Formats: sequence, C-alpha cells, structure tokens
Amino acid sequence: MKAKAFLAVAVALMLMVACSSKKSSDKDIITTDYVAPKPTEPIAMDADVQSQQIEWVEGRSYQVKVSRTAADSLAMVSNELGQKYIDNVIAVEVKRADESVFFHRSFTKRSFAAWLDADYQQKAILQGMRFQRVEDGVLEFVAWVNYPTSGDDEAVELKMCISPQGEVSIQPFSEDERDDLRLQQDEEA
Repeated sequence: MKAKAFLAVAVALMLMVACSSKKSSDKDIITTDYVAPKPTEPIAMDADVQSQQIEWVEGRSYQVKVSRTAADSLAMVSNELGQKYIDNVIAVEVKRADESVFFHRSFTKRSFAAWLDADYQQKAILQGMRFQRVEDGVLEFVAWVNYPTSGDDEAVELKMCISPQGEVSIQPFSEDERDDLRLQQDEEA
C-alpha cells in the first residue's frame, strides 16, 4: 500500500513537472481587443456651389445656381458608432438675364420626406442636388438623400422640377429615367 501511494505521488510530481516545463503555444499568439473608433466632432460636408447658364422660356438666358451648405440648425444624424453628421441645406436660385431673381428656395431633407422611409428620415442626410436639364419646358434637378458613410448605390435619388410659373414638384425617377441618369453619371466620371 505504501508503494502504491509512493508511486501515485511520484506520477503526480512527474506530471506537474512535465506540464510546467511544456511551452505554452498561447504565448506566441498575439491577441488584441477590438476597439471601435471613438466619435469625433460632428462631420460636415464641404460647401459646394454649381452655376450654369441655360436657355429656358422662349429661348431666354437664365442662370441656375445650386448651393450646398452644412446647417448646424438642422438635427444631426448619427451612424452605428455614434459619429454625428451635420445635415445640409441646398439653395436653388434661378436668375433672369437682367439678374432679377425668378426663383429662390432652400431645401432640406424634410422637403423630400414624402419619398423617404423612417430610417432615411432619421439616419440620412440631404447629400446633394444638381441641375440636370430643361425637359418639356421645366427645369429638372436630381436630389439625393443618403446615409453619410454609404456609397452612391444606396442613395434615394429624386427628381425635382421647377415650372415656368415657379411651381415645384418632386417625384421618384422612373426606371428609364434612372437608367439614363446612371449613363449620364458614368459619362461625367
């Protein structure tokens, strides 16, 4: 019995020595905990102004100007990491050849709310607008609302028209119009 106890203690000691001298392969693995980037100050898009001379009503010359400005007065949106983004105000101005203002209005994301789902209304910004063309006697613009960090493929693109009487209409593009818009954007790139 003493021999069995002695043998059991000897085996236990040998196992302890063998285990303690064995190299741990875990020491060679470098692990780091993922630390999400901390939100910085609110991010704003750069101001942008586009101006273009066009012929419109009865072949008269007009200047179309589209100006984007970040607006601290609007509610900010946040991404999934808590980073805040400042939404934009876009002003559209149409002047006659004599420099008198025919049309001037500022647009925000709220201007397009009827075409945006709740998620876009809460988490997206009015990213841009530009003059497209004169079509059937109206000025056509494209406006896009998008999540601040997503690509152009996720944007909600809307057609905004200004009539010769200064009336504004907003609607989604038809599939054909959307295809034409994509082709035009590819040609410009």
